[in-house]
Amino acid sequence: MKWTVIGCIIVCAVFLVSAVNMPAVNAAINSFNWIGTVTRNNYDGFYGLYITAYEEGTTADLVVNVYNDYSYYGVPINVSAVKVGFDWGVNYTSSECSIDNPYSVSSQQSHVFTIGFTVPSALLASNLVTHSYTIYVEHVNSTTGNKGIVGTWTQGGSSFVVFSSDQADAYDYKKQVESYPSSTSFGLPIITANGRDLMLKSNVARSLGSDAYTRGDFSKAKQYYNDSLDSIQQAWSNETEKWSTFENSLADLLKGGGNLLTFQGYAYLLFGIGFMLISIGALVYLLRRRPQPRTS
Repeated sequence: MKWTVIGCIIVCAVFLVSAVNMPAVNAAINSFNWIGTVTRNNYDGFYGLYITAYEEGTTADLVVNVYNDYSYYGVPINVSAVKVGFDWGVNYTSSECSIDNPYSVSSQQSHVFTIGFTVPSALLASNLVTHSYTIYVEHVNSTTGNKGIVGTWTQGGSSFVVFSSDQADAYDYKKQVESYPSSTSFGLPIITANGRDLMLKSNVARSLGSDAYTRGDFSKAKQYYNDSLDSIQQAWSNETEKWSTFENSLADLLKGGGNLLTFQGYAYLLFGIGFMLISIGALVYLLRRRPQPRTS
């Protein structure tokens, strides 16, 4: 009897340990990503943070990788909703699944869901602050019959920004300005006074644009960055034209030099032929002047 009790205790302990270690429905949001952004995970001077931003009125796409690691039972999960909710009070849902048409994900497999939505106006989702959001993944117990929700997984995010139109334009002009070198291009320096003057104007406008953007005056920032872009484009256009003129002049000089060398070559050839004929004539003359031996 004693050993029977001990055996029951051991069996119960093993069962309890197994129950504790047995995973629940561990399907999870494995990863997510924002597609088609104005900027993603880049530092912004106005917000003082690394942000992900879209322009108001454009289309945003959030891709969510849902992974089913419910391996203990080896059963699929039936995803009934993948959505994202923002702090401005609106939820956006993927069209790939619903409670009436759940998407089945097999054990140890994943599926990437896409949530597409139109980014609201900066008046609704203020562009003066960053926004937080929460991703939700819900699943039901079957694809038919009783489809009650049996689980929800969530993952939060932050530093989401809605750019106004002026702000987005300013950011675009800024990126274009920064794509140009400040003083040299492919080893060619700014050689003209006009080019250097335009580069100076571009740098001043760029500095003013940065200051206006940091202060939140996006309309002025757009204007300054656009002026900076125009000046730097004119500067390099001016330098390219001057370098092209220089290259053409050099090519003409080399061509002229080549013609001169060709003329000199013909002159040397004629001189050589003339010298050879003179030499032959002199040799014939000397042979004729040579005394003939006397006959006896």
